[in-house]
Amino acid sequence: MNYITERPTISIPISEEFRENALQFAREQPTQTKARQVYLNTLAVQVVNTYLQMLEIPTELESSYSWNPYRRLIDNVADLVLTGVGHLECRAIRTGDRVCEIPPEVWNDRIGYVVVEINQTCKEGKIWGFLPHVATEEIDINQLYLLDELIERSHLVYLRKWLENIYATEWQTVEEFSRERKHQFTYRSIKRVRGLKLESPDIVWQIIEQLYPNHSWQKCLPTKFLSKKFNNRRENIEINSNSHLSSELLDVLVYLIQTTEDEETRWTLAEILWTLQPNHPAVSARRIMDLGMQLDNSAVALMVAVLSKPDQTVAVLLRVYPMNNAYLPSGLQLAGLYDNGQPFLEAQAREEDDYIQLKFCAEFGERFQVRVALNDAVITENFVI
Repeated sequence: MNYITERPTISIPISEEFRENALQFAREQPTQTKARQVYLNTLAVQVVNTYLQMLEIPTELESSYSWNPYRRLIDNVADLVLTGVGHLECRAIRTGDRVCEIPPEVWNDRIGYVVVEINQTCKEGKIWGFLPHVATEEIDINQLYLLDELIERSHLVYLRKWLENIYATEWQTVEEFSRERKHQFTYRSIKRVRGLKLESPDIVWQIIEQLYPNHSWQKCLPTKFLSKKFNNRRENIEINSNSHLSSELLDVLVYLIQTTEDEETRWTLAEILWTLQPNHPAVSARRIMDLGMQLDNSAVALMVAVLSKPDQTVAVLLRVYPMNNAYLPSGLQLAGLYDNGQPFLEAQAREEDDYIQLKFCAEFGERFQVRVALNDAVITENFVI
């Protein structure tokens, strides 16, 4: 990260509409001190929102805490939601200030902090810089980083947010993606796992028993699962019908996903569950994006899935699927890269591969890149856990 040395700032005019919004919110407050705080917070948020819109970075102003009357009243909040990324705190200072106050209630659940100088007439805001983290109630503006760091972070895909069911608009569920592109994309394994068609619970139990030989899966389960209803597990329920799936079967799958120490087993169980119930909360952090005709005239889609693990790390699955064709072009490469661009995992498509994939684990806060390449064409996406 680069500290600001020459004090470059971004100046944004504060319109009459912005001041009216701030005044309206301020009038709702019980004291003059609180009203002044809300007035300046609201101006700072609108200044940053304008700047990000100029950069075509999507935001959700009305979803921000600062736009919620109750949160404005009880907390000192000045956040702006960046779509699919998280809450960015926009803190105001006045002309001549050299420190900025950051209240403790906003030290968490923020992707960073931007300092905005509001001039004496409240007709101009200057964006001074950015900090990714704070742990003190006052920061010196000389500690701020260049806004390039904020812009870079706004283009990161925050996988932690996926675990909170927050996604950027370009990432879709596999089911939505498949419906919209039914003539281009076919999710070939939609009802198959390990080559077996999931027609009944018997097939699911058969796969579980393959993964856990000698019924060792039963030893993994807590006592609460060992009921009469559960033990009579071979129920005559057709999975492709409109019948309700056995809640015991789903509970077992979720429990084994969350507790297994083997990553191959974890992802096989997850694939069973998202095949049976794609929107089940235990496996819903799975999205896909069309990478377009950018790879030597070959169209492919990138799927990313994440699962929380009991050791507080995250399991990550990357897959590339073909578009318009049954198979990937031979030689297509998928790589996971460290933040410095060095690969830590790689896979390459062979003839008649209908997808290729990588699996790994990462800690919260870790950044990585995903590179998809064919011949001289390369697409790179940036992620952070």
